[in-house]
Amino acid sequence: MKSLLIFSHCELIGDGMMKLPFINALYDAFPETEVTWFAGRHPTIFATALAPIVDGKIHHVVNHSKLGDSLVDVMYKKWRTVLPHHAYDVILDTEHKLLPTLMLKSIPHKRFISASMKWLLSDQKPKSSYIRPILLMNRLMDLLSVAAQRTIEPVFGVDVPLSYMENARALLPEGRTVLLAPGAGGRFKCWPLQNFIDLGNRLITDGFNVAYILGPAETEWYDALHAGVKGAFFPLQQTAEKSVYITIALAKLADLSIANDGGVGHILASADQPIISMWGPTDPLKSTPNGRNVHVMCARDVGSRLMEALTVDMIYAKAKDLL
Repeated sequence: MKSLLIFSHCELIGDGMMKLPFINALYDAFPETEVTWFAGRHPTIFATALAPIVDGKIHHVVNHSKLGDSLVDVMYKKWRTVLPHHAYDVILDTEHKLLPTLMLKSIPHKRFISASMKWLLSDQKPKSSYIRPILLMNRLMDLLSVAAQRTIEPVFGVDVPLSYMENARALLPEGRTVLLAPGAGGRFKCWPLQNFIDLGNRLITDGFNVAYILGPAETEWYDALHAGVKGAFFPLQQTAEKSVYITIALAKLADLSIANDGGVGHILASADQPIISMWGPTDPLKSTPNGRNVHVMCARDVGSRLMEALTVDMIYAKAKDLL
């Protein structure tokens, strides 16, 4: 069996979800290939929360090796102490910095593919007219296409095991449901909580079920949401299941999700159901959630970088249009 080594510096939950269409497409580019994911500077979510989703697609995860940022790693080939193999058929460098590229280049290989330094050290390169895309997923797909020497398309969506779908179905009421996810990795990226309360009440008045998706970092909001939105559901607080699969399953069953720019938004988008993705201080061009039904609402479009510039009226109108 052939071997493929993929290097990245790290993945948080949002990063990991953004990279799933790339990971799903690996088999098309390299069928019957053993894949090793090599995380350098920080830990990768592929070793923890997203491990079940990439199982069978990534065969080895070298987690938080702390390698790639020093000349010592290059000179003494410290990768020998952590990698399952000491030679690879193909190495993909998903970063763009010189030191990790030099370290990876020192690993015995048949082909080395890297966009670092404008593809200078790569064994294969795109056409001279190539322009680097802004969106992370597009950059990764270009890297994979160069390696495969043909166009490789991203593979969207996540297959959720039946048991999780059944569990999610039991957590949601009958009828049309909207999921509201008020959390994000940084509170500066969160739409005001009162807006989520007002929006939830409008949707309930219109006859929709409203379910709030609250992760461990957002449980402090439960009391305010429960008191402010009569009849709302809190599915993750009603189950002991902690797998990311349950959140994806809930999104697959819902008619619409509404989320901030953050990890949970990327998780919900992977269900390939309609989702409104709200953006304020950050740039959606770089890391829009991957999915075929993502609708971006950006504060920059109304001349602001503040989440509160996206009014309840704006999001409600878009939700009613999609519903």
